[in-house]
Amino acid sequence: MKKFEGQSGSMRTMRRAMLLAGTSFAFLGATVAGAQDATPPDEEASVDAPIIVTGSRIKSPTLTSPSPIQVLSSETLENRGTINVQDALQTNPAFGNAGSSRTTSNNNIAQVGVATVNLRGLGANRTLVLIDGRRVVAGVPGTSQVDLSMIPSPFIERVDVLTGGASAVYGSDAVAGVVNFIYKKNFEGVLVNAQAGISQYGDDDQYSANITLGQNFADDRGNFMVYAGWTKQGLVLAKDRARTREDFFSLGNTQLRANQRNDVNLTAAQNLFTPVIQYSGVVPAGTFTAGSTNFTVDANGVARPFNSATDGFNREPFLGLSSPVERRMFAARANYEVSDQINLFVEGTYANTKSTSYFEPSPLLSAGALGVFRGTSGFFGIEQNVVNPANGQVVRVANPLVPTAIFNAATDRTGDGFKDISFSLRQADFPPGQRIAPTDRDNFRVVLGAEGDLSDRWSYNVYYQYGMTKLNQEMQGLVNQFRFANAMNVITDVFDFDRDGSTTDAVCASAEARAEGCVPIDIYGRGRMSPEAVKYVAASLLHNAKQTQNVASANLTGSLFDLPAGPIAIAVGAEYRKESSRDIFDPLSNIARNGFTQQTDTAGSFDVKEAYGEIQIPVFKESAVGSLTIRGAGRVSDYSTVGTVYAYNGGIEWSPIRDIRLRAVYAHAVRAPNIGELFAPGAVGIATVNDPCVGVTLTSNDAKSIKCRADASILANINANGGTFTLSQSDTQGVAVLGTSNANIQPETGKTYTLGVVINPVSIDALRNLVFTADYFNIKLKGAIARPSADVYLSKCYVAGIDDFCQFIDRRDAAAAPYSVGSIELITRDLVNSGGAFTEGLDFTLGYRQQLFGGTLTMSAAWTHLLKNGGRPLEGDPIDTTLGEVGTPKDKGSLTFDYEIGEFGITFSNQYLGPQYLDDQYRNRFLLADGSLADKKFFRIAPKVYTDLQLKWNVSEAYQFYVGSNNLFNVKAPAIWQGLPGNVINAATASGTYDAIGRRFYAGVRAKF
Repeated sequence: MKKFEGQSGSMRTMRRAMLLAGTSFAFLGATVAGAQDATPPDEEASVDAPIIVTGSRIKSPTLTSPSPIQVLSSETLENRGTINVQDALQTNPAFGNAGSSRTTSNNNIAQVGVATVNLRGLGANRTLVLIDGRRVVAGVPGTSQVDLSMIPSPFIERVDVLTGGASAVYGSDAVAGVVNFIYKKNFEGVLVNAQAGISQYGDDDQYSANITLGQNFADDRGNFMVYAGWTKQGLVLAKDRARTREDFFSLGNTQLRANQRNDVNLTAAQNLFTPVIQYSGVVPAGTFTAGSTNFTVDANGVARPFNSATDGFNREPFLGLSSPVERRMFAARANYEVSDQINLFVEGTYANTKSTSYFEPSPLLSAGALGVFRGTSGFFGIEQNVVNPANGQVVRVANPLVPTAIFNAATDRTGDGFKDISFSLRQADFPPGQRIAPTDRDNFRVVLGAEGDLSDRWSYNVYYQYGMTKLNQEMQGLVNQFRFANAMNVITDVFDFDRDGSTTDAVCASAEARAEGCVPIDIYGRGRMSPEAVKYVAASLLHNAKQTQNVASANLTGSLFDLPAGPIAIAVGAEYRKESSRDIFDPLSNIARNGFTQQTDTAGSFDVKEAYGEIQIPVFKESAVGSLTIRGAGRVSDYSTVGTVYAYNGGIEWSPIRDIRLRAVYAHAVRAPNIGELFAPGAVGIATVNDPCVGVTLTSNDAKSIKCRADASILANINANGGTFTLSQSDTQGVAVLGTSNANIQPETGKTYTLGVVINPVSIDALRNLVFTADYFNIKLKGAIARPSADVYLSKCYVAGIDDFCQFIDRRDAAAAPYSVGSIELITRDLVNSGGAFTEGLDFTLGYRQQLFGGTLTMSAAWTHLLKNGGRPLEGDPIDTTLGEVGTPKDKGSLTFDYEIGEFGITFSNQYLGPQYLDDQYRNRFLLADGSLADKKFFRIAPKVYTDLQLKWNVSEAYQFYVGSNNLFNVKAPAIWQGLPGNVINAATASGTYDAIGRRFYAGVRAKF
């Protein structure tokens, strides 16, 4: 039989993987490499030498833990055919939607190109990512979120996924659990891997190539490994998938019914939603308000009245559905055993990542673009007095670029005696024709340390670690509003100011601007801006960020004395950590004069001193009632920002018989706020909101109506719309939302309860290689750091009548096309310690390995059933239950079969997502014609099953070829309209929950020498 060794490594590695999977841990994929015969687990799962298991710092001769740990082996990573380890982890039902991935980060430009994980769906900042039990610098400056893509896959021996609070052992952020990447220690040889893939639509092209070298030296007392790798993943645009080709809105939305839409008689599910153009929106050709008429202009510069029912803008052709990423990475590690007491080790990684976000062109409104000179009225003059430099004569001169129909309809709106107009347009004529944000990210990490045995009972580990992430970003497709205002202030050159011999051409009115090179800009119709004018006004948003991490740690583990059942083992240690972060923006962004939102420079840091202790007490062993071990741990942390916090846990393991192990853990976890939550500058995004004042009339007398009418701008809207507060689609979908940090935020705490059983019937020969686990988990977060949604602020202000929330809502005092008077311009959302969050459920895993038809079959399954999920936006609020809604299905599962026979192998993987419903707070706003709520079934998304397949051929012990397909049956993503939770990139679906790319194919080769 030809057997390709690949990453599987030595028999010791395989044996440990079997013990981890087969004794006390849950399977996750093929934990046993290759087609070797299954090694039956020893009764106590002993190993060749004491090791440290994830979730504890105590060295133990047995691979057991009271906390549930699922194991992803290196071969499982290979069998998935994924370039990034994140994609393999996401098939585990214990993970929620990734905080950042290629299909979720397009709209969050600070995170584009970053891959994070999110245990239990509680947020990526509550999942601690480690490498060999040590922290990793964040991939996003200002956060604690680790970029998994900077971890070299060939270095990975396995990935331990511990679910449940582990702050007592590892410190802050381990509230939902820990993902610990265990590196190989003594790899020898040369491993080469090359892979290419593409989607069936001809995009999402993916390439990877890497080489890993390892060698022992000094009579096997030392080992080194080096790695060099390159990956490239292509762009997928929303327009290239039928489901995301057009904006997707609801015809039953109460806000849309209030204006251009009518009530819909919902007789079928397809009547509830429809893809439509964003009518009344900000269009590339522009909307120009002259007098009482709104105009738009064709490509020939001919103006006509703007038709709100037919003129619109579809942004999907511009949006990135999956961001392109290119990465180059280098890594090395080495260890050298000086003596039994001293083993030196060093480890380093450098990764450079280039990625780009793609957006629709930004809206540009005269109120903002020209407010640098004319206030914020939104109107600017299209004629003015000009002085003849020869004789001082004053002449009234018009802007020659304004179409005749618009000029004739214009009136004096500002009272200065000259005609004024206002405008809104998309910046589609500014290169590159839309907004794009190329991002260049560097990540560096180095670890220096020593470990060894002080005696036969005691060992130590000390290390220093430095990490750094740098980000350089440029958002293109914006304008310098100072220059734009100059270029818009145009007159006919009646006095030949530019000395070109012509008195009929257009020039900038300001002599100072002309001296600085001002070029008149023609915004009246697509394609009418001259290249010189575009060059003069074009601008970019520049963002540079950096985060550093310094860690010094010392750990001591050993045994105090022996009890009849074994030694009392302890671990103690101390750690110092300092993290710093800064964000620097260009001067125009600092003052919000580049056609985008204001971005301010900021910097912040914290340091923390920590000490911990852990104990393991064997109560009895192999007695009449089996074996029992109890564990406990505690940690005290002193933060420079929030003071002293405490974390602790306690656990128990009981094996009444050798085939059954019962386990229970209680953990009190803590998470201190990160730098971004404390110090980050405010970031503005555009959101879709549900304004509770819609429908309020002059005569409605409920408390909400009275509160709404108390705002003068809302009252003005009511009077202008026949006695009813009315908003357009643009009004509700173009709301600026400012997210701010909070220097006074307090740490959040979590209580985690886990009860479980591991069944491995080693006493039954036919079932020796079967492992079944069942675990109950309950996590409750108190004071969870969160940013309440914009709808929470609106509801608190107008429905609950709490004035403190109204100060965060800014409405327009006057109409500014395409926005109505009284519409919301800005909502400021502070970070707060919320009313908490919770999740509760059951985990089941099953693993089985058996010789079958001359080959080896390995089966693994995992299932998570949620019982509860939700939270309180603010202390004292009613519970918002999210169980079963998009992103938190009640049921998720995975089922994988690996079969190897001779030179061939096949992996057949399936991921199940149970039925999910649209958010209940949105469902309640969809009414039938008679005013009743639509049936819940109209909001149900059917279950999805995604299937992956890989075939491999071991040509020899040195070469392996493989081909595969992900999403083999091309299961389509459902349509999710804008504004609903889950639609994080406005691409008409929940791309973090569902596969929005479709069927993909790949092929590759591995070589081991």
